[in-house]
Amino acid sequence: MQLRYTAAAVAITALALAACSSNESSDKPADPSKLDTEARFACDDFAQDYKAAQTRDARVDLANKVNKWAQSSITNGIADNAKALARGSEGSPSAWQLGADAFAQACLDAGWKA
Repeated sequence: MQLRYTAAAVAITALALAACSSNESSDKPADPSKLDTEARFACDDFAQDYKAAQTRDARVDLANKVNKWAQSSITNGIADNAKALARGSEGSPSAWQLGADAFAQACLDAGWKA
């Protein structure tokens, strides 16, 4: 009889710990077609600093800043296009422009608004 109570107590404790460790965002399944928080931050950072990124170093810095958020995003196209942005930042101005255009389009497609 004592073993049943111990097993029940362990099970209840495990359930309580699992409930405490979950957060509000896990209550709802994420929709990869919608802008998540990480994607919004990446898109905001990109839009804020894009015009100032005139040199190779500035483009690399911006791409790194964007990728810090983008790689945690599940929003469609954000992480992949942020990687393309990073590759383009180290290349020619036309490579940068292609990456920047693709990333900006991914933001817009996900519902990001300026």
